[in-house]
Amino acid sequence: MQRISLLLPTLLVALPVFAQVPAHPIEARTAAGHPMHYLVSLPIGWNSQRQWPAVVVIPDAYRHFEEATRDFSAARGDRPFVIVTPLVLGGGGTAQQHMDDFDYSQAVWARIATEGNCKFDEDGLSSVLSDVHQRFHTDDKVFMTGWEAGGHVVLAQLLNHPERIRAVAVSTPNFAGRCVNDLVPARDPVNLGIPVRMFHGSLDSAGTAQGTPLNSQWRRFDALARSRGYTDLRDVEAPNRGHGSLSEEVMAWFATLTKP
Repeated sequence: MQRISLLLPTLLVALPVFAQVPAHPIEARTAAGHPMHYLVSLPIGWNSQRQWPAVVVIPDAYRHFEEATRDFSAARGDRPFVIVTPLVLGGGGTAQQHMDDFDYSQAVWARIATEGNCKFDEDGLSSVLSDVHQRFHTDDKVFMTGWEAGGHVVLAQLLNHPERIRAVAVSTPNFAGRCVNDLVPARDPVNLGIPVRMFHGSLDSAGTAQGTPLNSQWRRFDALARSRGYTDLRDVEAPNRGHGSLSEEVMAWFATLTKP
């Protein structure tokens, strides 16, 4: 895999000055036609007269959904991204063992018990993206990001639904093939070039050292993705950064992809 560094002038220039950007309100929503909840933060100057790029955020196993939304909203700065954080089940250990991480009713948990976690996330994400598109005038294709256990959801969505993805950035992700459709998608040239970046901090040896679980899982995903026809996968090192979401670097990279 090709490795690149964030010591690139274009990305350094793109990093925002966070202290100059006011806080953004976060709205809690429920997808139309499905009980999945999601949080949304609109960019400065949002209006319904144009289409807006959207970043879907999947947090780690701690499932601090609101904290993750605030983190990426701050990293967004004054860029025109709609931040969307769906309350998915698959971004960590078994959701039923961590029900306090969610605000779903007993009726919703009963539904989940019947249909399974993968189907709930699959149908819920489809409904959330449709809801966001209709309500907040987002683009048809979204940017997706997640770190650690969030990789389970993000990378499965990339493999299962390349048609809805504009780009993916994961930070030292987990990948165990959870909820991945076994059917190999057709090698559609439109999908082959979806840019996928695995970010890691230069100080994060646990996430990058050869043979560590996170490194091994990323290599497993890389091999599977390439076997399905994906070609633009790269490892990006963030200088002097440790373990975490790397939201600043991720949002700066996404911003480079929205420029004409």
